[in-house]
Amino acid sequence: MSYLRLPHLHDDLLCFVAEDDLWLAPLDGRGRAWRLTVDRAKTGHPRFSPDGRHLAYTSWRSLVPEIHLVPVDGGPGARLTHWGSADTRVCGWTPEGVILAVASHGEPFSHYTFAYKVRPDGDPGRKLPWGPCSDIQVADLDGERKTLLLTGTPPHEPASWKRYRGGATGRLWLHGERLLADIGGHLDSPMFVGGRIAFLCDHEGVGNLYSCAYDGSDLRRHTDHDAFYARHAASDGTRVVYQCAGDLWIVDDLAAGSEPRRLDVRLSGPGAGRRRYQVPAAQHVDGVSVDETGRASAVVVRGSLYWLTHRDGPARTITDTPGVRVRLPEMLGSAGQVAYVTDAEGEDAVEIAYLPRATGDREPRRLASGELGRVLEMVADPQGERLAIAAHDGRLLLLDATEDSNGEVTELIRSVNGPVRDLAFSPDGSWLTWSHPGIGRSLRQIKLARIRDSLIVDVTGGRFEDENPVFTRDGRYLAFLSWRGFDPVYDVHTGDLSFPLGCRPYLVPLSS
Repeated sequence: MSYLRLPHLHDDLLCFVAEDDLWLAPLDGRGRAWRLTVDRAKTGHPRFSPDGRHLAYTSWRSLVPEIHLVPVDGGPGARLTHWGSADTRVCGWTPEGVILAVASHGEPFSHYTFAYKVRPDGDPGRKLPWGPCSDIQVADLDGERKTLLLTGTPPHEPASWKRYRGGATGRLWLHGERLLADIGGHLDSPMFVGGRIAFLCDHEGVGNLYSCAYDGSDLRRHTDHDAFYARHAASDGTRVVYQCAGDLWIVDDLAAGSEPRRLDVRLSGPGAGRRRYQVPAAQHVDGVSVDETGRASAVVVRGSLYWLTHRDGPARTITDTPGVRVRLPEMLGSAGQVAYVTDAEGEDAVEIAYLPRATGDREPRRLASGELGRVLEMVADPQGERLAIAAHDGRLLLLDATEDSNGEVTELIRSVNGPVRDLAFSPDGSWLTWSHPGIGRSLRQIKLARIRDSLIVDVTGGRFEDENPVFTRDGRYLAFLSWRGFDPVYDVHTGDLSFPLGCRPYLVPLSS
């Protein structure tokens, strides 16, 4: 299935956008569509030239939309504008072959668009004196050039601004005279079609195609879509094509009894969506925990937990429940288990599941539901027997994760200045260290806790910003980062002393 959108037509040829490229197809549906552009960038609003030899369209090849021109027979396209406007859009052509567009080029607000004329020969374009507008069409009527303008449209199309009735609804103007002032709906995509004015409107609930006479009388409805809006209508002067959901429709004329018909369009070649691509980890991966062998990891992707081997083998699902978010995975030593935070019962709880490589099909255990608050950080001790949890309310908690326990929760300390962070266990699991918030906006101190008897030891005094504590591998030292440097240096920009606050690593020797 393909999602087809933004159509236009000329004679027996149909142009539309699919897979972020322009496609051409025979209008009778007897052949397969072929790709016209391969920009691998977003494209939109193609419009045939009056002679049908070129297509003007909007392309995001330069990060912001600009107007491009491409021959219908194929070949390299040409960029016509360099406006740098986020609202640039092709609207159509004049009868003599000049491109009509709207853009917010040089305006104080991005939605403040004006109409422009752009020549295909590379002329930089000329601003038209019609004031702010969001769409423009021109035609020769009875030997006189007439301009059809749409003004007042909000910065979203009607399908995403459903049933909006505020002061920014679209207003239709024919050569300075307003039409349909009392229609009570959102207007879009005005067109000159067969001696009438066609447009999209949602004044009856769902966006459909309507038309009226040049004086605004004789309003007719031509489509009856009730589930999805009719969108992005365009015309060649006699027929109208538009998009509804992911399908293309055509209205052959605007007679009172005309009915739309769906266009059967088949794309040629494999879908571009089947291409392999790298998934941006910063956007989709929420947490990673590597097992003790270093050969596989538990990975959270969009709220679900998966088991990924680092070389070969398939990705296997650990937990994937619709409507449930999983986060903060932690491997529990060599026990073949992984702990994570879940909101399956509404409030945060810790769930312990067996890895796919472990023998047996055992259900995960859910512990401490409703006792943890909102979990901000979680770390497991090297033996996998307990979990240290930092809650949003400043509590530092210890959770017993052994199999014969009921998940007892012990509060080690509570901060009144914000949540604790940067939790780390000692190599033997006997001590826990963290960065504790102090009095002031950014002051923090390093603390230690002995797990056996919950003895709290202040490692630093809280005069500086101390963070990220970690034990050395032999357990004899505690390293942390601290913003406590105060070294005056001569600043070449000011010609005087400046006092940059430097961050350096520090080492604290621990008693045996």
